[in-house]
Amino acid sequence: MSVLGPLRVIGADGCDLTPDGVLQRRLLALLVANRGRVVRADAAIEALWSASLPRDPSGALQNHLSRLRKGLPDGLIESLGDGYRLDPALVEVDCDRLAALVSDSSAPSEQVELDSLIDRWRGPAYPELVDLDEGRAESERLAELRVRTIELGAERRLARGDTDGLVTELSALVDEHPLRERPRALLMGALAVLGRQAEALRVYDDLRRRLGEELGIEPSRALAAQHAELLVGATAESERPAGRTMPGRLPVPLTAIVGRGTLATELTDLASTQRLVTLVGPGGVGKTRLLLEVGHRLQADRVDRAVVFCELAAADDATATAVVAQALGIDARPDVPLVERISGVVGDDEVVVLVDNCEHVLEAAVQLVDHLLSRCPNLSMVATSRERLRLPGEQVRVVPTLPVTDDGSAVQLFMERARAVVPGFAPAGDDLACLAEIVRRLDGLPLAIELAAARLHTHSLGEVAAGLDRRFSLLAAGHRGASRHASLGAVVSWSFDQLDERMRHTFAALSVFAGPFGVPDAAAVCGLDRSAAEGALAELTERSLVMRIPEHGFLLLETLRAYGAEQLAASGGEGDARRRHARHFVDWATEADRRLMDPGHGSIGDIDARVPELQSALDNLLDHGEVEQAGRLVTALLDYGLLRLRPDVLGWSNRVTAADPHDLSPHASRLWVAAAYAAWMGGDTTATGAHSTRALEVAERTGLPVPPEVATMCGSHALFEGRLDDAVHWYHRAVELAATAGDEAQRVMTTGSEILALGYAGDERAASLAETVLAEIDGWTTPYAAYVWYCAAEADLTLAPERAPSRFARALEAAEATGASFVTGIAGASMASIVARSGDPAAAVQEYRWLIDHWRRAGMWSTQWTMLRSIALLMVRLGRPRESAVLMGAIRATGAGHRIFGADEVALHDLSLDLRAALGDDLYESALAEGAALDGDAAVEHALRVL
Repeated sequence: MSVLGPLRVIGADGCDLTPDGVLQRRLLALLVANRGRVVRADAAIEALWSASLPRDPSGALQNHLSRLRKGLPDGLIESLGDGYRLDPALVEVDCDRLAALVSDSSAPSEQVELDSLIDRWRGPAYPELVDLDEGRAESERLAELRVRTIELGAERRLARGDTDGLVTELSALVDEHPLRERPRALLMGALAVLGRQAEALRVYDDLRRRLGEELGIEPSRALAAQHAELLVGATAESERPAGRTMPGRLPVPLTAIVGRGTLATELTDLASTQRLVTLVGPGGVGKTRLLLEVGHRLQADRVDRAVVFCELAAADDATATAVVAQALGIDARPDVPLVERISGVVGDDEVVVLVDNCEHVLEAAVQLVDHLLSRCPNLSMVATSRERLRLPGEQVRVVPTLPVTDDGSAVQLFMERARAVVPGFAPAGDDLACLAEIVRRLDGLPLAIELAAARLHTHSLGEVAAGLDRRFSLLAAGHRGASRHASLGAVVSWSFDQLDERMRHTFAALSVFAGPFGVPDAAAVCGLDRSAAEGALAELTERSLVMRIPEHGFLLLETLRAYGAEQLAASGGEGDARRRHARHFVDWATEADRRLMDPGHGSIGDIDARVPELQSALDNLLDHGEVEQAGRLVTALLDYGLLRLRPDVLGWSNRVTAADPHDLSPHASRLWVAAAYAAWMGGDTTATGAHSTRALEVAERTGLPVPPEVATMCGSHALFEGRLDDAVHWYHRAVELAATAGDEAQRVMTTGSEILALGYAGDERAASLAETVLAEIDGWTTPYAAYVWYCAAEADLTLAPERAPSRFARALEAAEATGASFVTGIAGASMASIVARSGDPAAAVQEYRWLIDHWRRAGMWSTQWTMLRSIALLMVRLGRPRESAVLMGAIRATGAGHRIFGADEVALHDLSLDLRAALGDDLYESALAEGAALDGDAAVEHALRVL
């Protein structure tokens, strides 16, 4: 179907199936706009006959539906309850494809299809619904999508140097959207490429003038930087040193900073020379906003320096270190203190860590900051807190409130935020005096001012001032220094008091979320249907009690979350809200696990973002003895934990099994599988075997068929020990069990493992089995497909080495696209080993460097040790035989890696003979002994020094 203009329906054979009747087209447009959702009959009637109803509205609706269905494929429109639903699985809508292509900005190969879709645009989308709010909203959304598509196409053309007609195209887009920055940036870039710098500068000056006159703001920092580069002829961004960056992205504030320019400059200069700077001040004074401003300036000053933001507001003493580790992209590792993991991974890297809200976990924050600064020489930190950290070398700067004079920055902040909700806001006379009084009574606190300014959407200045009167006794009574949120509490209480009882309950219930949440999440936790949740969130967002976060849904500010939690506890509703939260995220995890099988779906990334929420759900379930639901949650994350390399998440299984010592839960056997994988990733092969055996015993005790995951784990344990015949037996059994259970994900993945075991055994059946399953998954973009491509390639190393590189490349491509870190690592390691044996040693060195870091971040020692064997071989090619012998000693001495067998055993035996011959007996034995004394971290550091 096409909605990029008037509705058109094209059948599979290319025939035009667009309904002739106006009302039928309107009804179909309504169903398409709501595809996948039920449109109630009364809503459809109101949409079709809003002005004058027919005598029998229900009959008339049925008549139009009947005619509509006759002209469309069978089953496209379903009757569900008291409404109708258009099945999205049976229809392809051009705007969905367009949105998917735009969101995948890394796929320039799809540009031809993008251009084709843009060329099909025949006017505003959904003109059939122009008089309905939802129709107008959808039309506006797609209009924005159209502009983004044109921008993306222009950006790609500019990147490849195709400027033919580009200036004309972008000039038209700038004329259409004169206040939009991205078309201006692209037009400036295109003009600069053509040597027309003067025209490019005029494009910027025109935007700056328009923004100043119409909105009272300046262009963004990024555009200003582009303008500055044009002025001085600076080196293009693509020629700057790439540098190493941490996984976390620095949040980008949606509003300009007001009244802090000079302070931000002073703090940036200070943070450039000092290792610990702490911004202190009362809550709501703007410490976080200033911290982000400093972070962005530090990042702009040095593009090769990583700047990472860590929010501690939702942490406690037990989780503060985990929050910092997550921001740095460092995963936990069993039996290793997380703080040591962080300092070990960061090492000598140049990193600036921004740590916000330290006062919530002051003692834990002090210990963490002290540890990291003492062990990471090139690390610096900028922190915010309500009190100083009292550490040696700490540079403390007090963040003051904004000046509250009639023309001070507090008034400027109120004016700017007020214009966002009341365009053209320009108070004078008594109104201006009232405004100045408001900011004075709010103590110049930026957050309080912003909340008050937002009320102008529904209140006058006088009403805002009167509202503060009813609650300002908290401020006047001098409680500000006695309570954490006293100053902001007055504003929050005032906002909360404006809500009716239903909305107060909703706001309080939202405080159970640990981070961002979507409409379905809010609906589940607050006990609302989706429509009611959307309305509630819209109202709370309007009142500035909930923040709208682009691409992530909604978020409660820390102060507001804390206030909501107090209200929830006082109302006695905390238990119910947390119970609904836990049950919702059990269901969410189950659905996310299913989506791992959907080609092209970013389910791994979705789960990554929800790990804190899932852990909160698990905590609540175990606190209330809901062991079965806790088991369901953890086992739903089994494939994610393996494919994403999360031994910490797999390790949650140990908490659940401890709560179920007799393995009575129906999920018990699969929980032991998760525990076995967690132990394997940590290099504990003994525990891996014990947990695998326990999983099988528990499964067989039930008298039911063994879950395919249990059989797969038995096969994997046999593979780790080199028992290839047993591995093939168990993998084949797991494939049959998965097929019987209808579990396609397990069937496909375990077939890959069977190919792997057959290949290691040199069994020719691996080749035919690989051909069969690869034909089945060809074209899939899933983490399971990535794993199967890897297994087929690994088997080829024995059976058809010339074919292996192309299959490894397919594995890496699918793994990168889906976030399957496990496959990225193992396929990358195999590719590097090929290069190490017969390719360019320097190229192998580069590959192994990032792979070592990859496995170290994941805490994946089993595969790290396996890869170190290949690095020992590479060291000989690099002319470093003694260093190779030292690493060999560590490899032979460790009990953490896989058992050495088959081709690996032969290769290491031959390497030992070569090293002994090259070094002589005494030097060789000395090097082996030196290596045997190294633990895993020391062995890795040794390898990195050589590389």
